[in-house]
Amino acid sequence: MVLRKDFFWGGAVTAHQSEGAYEACGKKPAVCDLFPKPEHSDFKDGIDSFHRYDEDFGLFEEMGFTSYRFSIDWSRVCPDGIHFSEEGMQFYDDFIDSMIKHGMEPMCSLYHFEMPLSLMEQYNGFYSREVVDMFVSYAYKMIDRYGDRVKQWISFNEQNAIGIKGSRKTAYGAVCPEDVEEQMFINQLVHHTFVAHAKVVEKVHTLENGLALGMVIYIPHLAATCNPLDALEAMNQMTNNDMYLEMFTYGEYSAYMYAKMQKENNLPIMQEGDLELFKKNTCDWLTLSYYFSTIASDGKMSVEMNGNAKTTLNPYLKASEWGWQIDPVTLRIGLRDIYAKYRLPVAVVENGFGMRDELVDGTVQDDDRINYMKYHIEQIKLAVAEGVDCRGYLMWGPIDILSSQGEMAKRYGTIYVNRSDKDLKDGKRYKKKSFYWYKKVIETNGKDLENNL
Repeated sequence: MVLRKDFFWGGAVTAHQSEGAYEACGKKPAVCDLFPKPEHSDFKDGIDSFHRYDEDFGLFEEMGFTSYRFSIDWSRVCPDGIHFSEEGMQFYDDFIDSMIKHGMEPMCSLYHFEMPLSLMEQYNGFYSREVVDMFVSYAYKMIDRYGDRVKQWISFNEQNAIGIKGSRKTAYGAVCPEDVEEQMFINQLVHHTFVAHAKVVEKVHTLENGLALGMVIYIPHLAATCNPLDALEAMNQMTNNDMYLEMFTYGEYSAYMYAKMQKENNLPIMQEGDLELFKKNTCDWLTLSYYFSTIASDGKMSVEMNGNAKTTLNPYLKASEWGWQIDPVTLRIGLRDIYAKYRLPVAVVENGFGMRDELVDGTVQDDDRINYMKYHIEQIKLAVAEGVDCRGYLMWGPIDILSSQGEMAKRYGTIYVNRSDKDLKDGKRYKKKSFYWYKKVIETNGKDLENNL
């Protein structure tokens, strides 16, 4: 179970959950500002990584990070979606340079829910082909600006979430028009983001050593029983996920999903050349976020993705306080399944455990987090031993950041940040027990996973 010598280790965050500096560089409100619950925090202060990134990168360097996934805040570098902020772009120049100085290869997500809110209000976000063009202009500007240093690019974070029925489409600046059937609306949104993605891939492939990474949120659906109808339900509910992996790999809609849209008479409006564009621009790697699995029963939805994801509970698994079930074995099953079908390099670029941490004597004893990561990395190693070409592992939130709903109490990091939902305090950073554990894991390239500190 030896991992590649160049297996990358590190962490992943978003701009809006971490940067703060809400109005710096002319930044304007973004669609992600619609997410936080009023009892928590907004994203205006984050953990002030806008000013403290070099300090944080120093801590990541101490842990041994070789890779770091971040997002560019579209609403900071292009506040109105059209005109660019030189000050905003210079910030990311400095940010990326610091990252590299501290030994990390940048992995950039171009879209992580940070669309200028004005594009939702004026155009209905990615439901509009005009916004697709605006996004592509923004993406090309970023790739041109940073492509000499950034070689790994993700167009959309967890792109398949766009197609999940019931997920919040405000994340893509879109609301279903009253005169449009919901599935037709979803299919159009999916198609437009496929167009945007393919154009990003096309641009990335003009870079020397540029890698286009297709990304999904991977939520395996296990059949609730041995009833074949439950197995069929699980298969059907995975078809949205599979549609994206097939588009990333083969550059075309999956046969099942295309036939389904034809049968239901809700094929999206396509422009001439769209399908050819897809075919010519496929990804180099497949990447995924993985937190939990769910179970499928005939005729029932297995997961709700609106806000904090809710799944059908599996009686064989334990769950976090937030109801996310802990299932490392199914990550291994998923990696094997993905690699068997698509034969592209795969990487886990988001995985972690949210819990309430208590700072005592300047540290946190977070054994549950250590054990969660340990068991998942063990299963990745087993998948590699079984033939999967897995290139790396990034933990979610290597430093505590606000959750997607603005909750500071749901912490993921190996570094504690001294702030709460309503009290910013001093923002001081403290190393948790998991900091030293992850440092040891990276030093040994995953050989020593024991929690014996």
